[in-house]
Amino acid sequence: MNRRHLLLALPLAACATPLPRVPADTALIAPQTAFRIPSPRLLQQAVAVAQSVQADYGGVAMAFEAQLDITTAGLDLVVLDGLGRRALTIGWHDAEPVSQPAPWLPEAVTPANMLADIALLYWPEALLAPALLAAGARLEATPARRSVFAGGQEVVRIDYAQPGWGGRALLRNLAFGYSLRVNSVLLAP
Repeated sequence: MNRRHLLLALPLAACATPLPRVPADTALIAPQTAFRIPSPRLLQQAVAVAQSVQADYGGVAMAFEAQLDITTAGLDLVVLDGLGRRALTIGWHDAEPVSQPAPWLPEAVTPANMLADIALLYWPEALLAPALLAAGARLEATPARRSVFAGGQEVVRIDYAQPGWGGRALLRNLAFGYSLRVNSVLLAP
């Protein structure tokens, strides 16, 4: 993949459509569905994972690596592109997340959408369901699947090959037309 295609593909990680400005802890997960992401502090646990992510939007695919560390003090996320360059760093230790994107990262790659995808994948149902209801959406979940519905339509579907932080999952944002294949490995604390 040449550099031009790589830069065009990067928005896959957070949504390829430029979106209106929203607070740093809020992401549009579907048109007119602003999801306020529950704080990682509410998880009341420590988790460290390394992730390999394959993103796809409209037949264009890319891969990136991430390391996610969550403690009772907050969250730290580092994302590297396919060339090993730091694409984005996110820290969420106060009221809202703070991000440091690489200067070459397209504006359409929003840290809030990355955090929303992580929350939809891994936050417990007890945290997700009320936050989604406040956004006008609802969650249906089984151990092998999560679905988010808004406006009477399924807008996000997550299928788990292995549920939990250290497994494989496929997130499909049906509203915005992108998918993320996530392989996570739990790291020792």
